[in-house]
Amino acid sequence: MQKTEEIRLSVHEFVAVLALCGYDSMARQVINEQELIKNETEFTRFIDEAETGLKQKGYWDDDRESNLAKGLEDLLYLLVHSKKKVRCIQMREKQVLLIHSLNNSNVLVQRIQMGEHTFSFHHRGEGYYDILRNHYGMANTEINVEGWQPIQLTDEMFDELHTTDPEILHAMKDDENQAIPLRELANDLLKNGQEFDNISFMVSNYVKDQSEFDEVQFLLPANNYIWHLNYDNVEIKKEVVLQPIPVRTYFEEIDRALIEFLNE
Repeated sequence: MQKTEEIRLSVHEFVAVLALCGYDSMARQVINEQELIKNETEFTRFIDEAETGLKQKGYWDDDRESNLAKGLEDLLYLLVHSKKKVRCIQMREKQVLLIHSLNNSNVLVQRIQMGEHTFSFHHRGEGYYDILRNHYGMANTEINVEGWQPIQLTDEMFDELHTTDPEILHAMKDDENQAIPLRELANDLLKNGQEFDNISFMVSNYVKDQSEFDEVQFLLPANNYIWHLNYDNVEIKKEVVLQPIPVRTYFEEIDRALIEFLNE
């Protein structure tokens, strides 16, 4: 296999590699989620395209049982058998970042964007602050939000933010009679497709082919800060709180939580 700092696979190649390594269940899951194959003709073309791409990239080895270069097969083994993972979903550009715990020294970083999977190794000692901040497209800033009031919403009002007519949010954004935080929140929601980004701490069991969510953080990037969703009281008080937090403060805290989770 070619020596490179990153390994890049199209989604077709990624599915083919999973199947060739014997991880059929995971391969089928990706196929179904992405609706990659609808009939026998598409299946044949899928296989041919994936094999051609893997050969062109130097990831193919006819002398091995899996037909994959050893380095690539080893990488898939590490990915699948990783017990702790952190998944970061960024809605504006439909990007996914996965950090797979490997050992005391390294993690495997998987980026999914525009149908391409990119893999690289990252040393634990370097932390994850820049990886997280860059994934969410935020500059390394720390504005002063002292005195800014959190926004309190009932759980019903919060749910409506996702489904309300965008024109209502546009009107709220442009209404000078509305409080500035509400206008900015409306603007940020529109930019994010009326969805919140999220960071999930996951524990996976390869044998049972399942993952459990240890913790999920919801966030909404703004111009120079982050809206952090606090839903601790949603079951008792039926309310959520949106707290503005400076970029550096926010991702430093997430970095600490991620390090603690992966090191447990």
